[in-house]
Amino acid sequence: MIFFDIDGTLLDYDYAEREGILDFFRTNPYLFSFTDQQAIEVWKQLSSEYFEKFLANELSFQEQKRARMIELFKKVEIKITNEEADDKFESYLSLYKKNWKAYADVIEVLDKLKEQGYPLGVISNGDYQQQVEKLQRMGVDKYFNIVITSSEVGTAKPNKSIFIEASKRANSPIENCYYVGDRLDTDALGSKMSGMIGIWLNRVDKQQHPVIIVISSFQELLKLFR
Repeated sequence: MIFFDIDGTLLDYDYAEREGILDFFRTNPYLFSFTDQQAIEVWKQLSSEYFEKFLANELSFQEQKRARMIELFKKVEIKITNEEADDKFESYLSLYKKNWKAYADVIEVLDKLKEQGYPLGVISNGDYQQQVEKLQRMGVDKYFNIVITSSEVGTAKPNKSIFIEASKRANSPIENCYYVGDRLDTDALGSKMSGMIGIWLNRVDKQQHPVIIVISSFQELLKLFR
């Protein structure tokens, strides 16, 4: 069984987030004086901070979205209500979703792996409905037999419980499962600690790791799974 991460692995998350927030700021030019780079950095910091609170079960998925938007407007000394924050986040979300796309090498490789008979699955931190929607919008949902997310399991990567649960649901011995993800600690090492074979998809640089399989593109999976 080959499991995949979504954001940064199948979905070009950085592109979608960057274009989504810039589009949002451009629809509110009278509110924000940030440069494009400042806007991206501020939103990434808020996204990381509040999404971690969601993963730690400190906030619900809805609450972390609301908190991000309230904090963003605080930075320009504007106080907004919860309802206003919800509305504004929905506006951002529609722009973010519009920019969802798979990396260029993803669909061809999934096609070939499926043709070769490999069962494929997803293990992702996040809200189940949103992660499934990402797969659908990218047109890759048909490739996956099983989708596991932290919101339904109640624990998040790199906790080994989510990987163990995924192997159980797939009815596949964990030592026969592979996990492909773009984050070394959360994905590759986290899955390895659970008993899976972790594969680090490192598109960023040539960094290697002594105990983890490292690939620089999706195409390299075809060499591993011949």
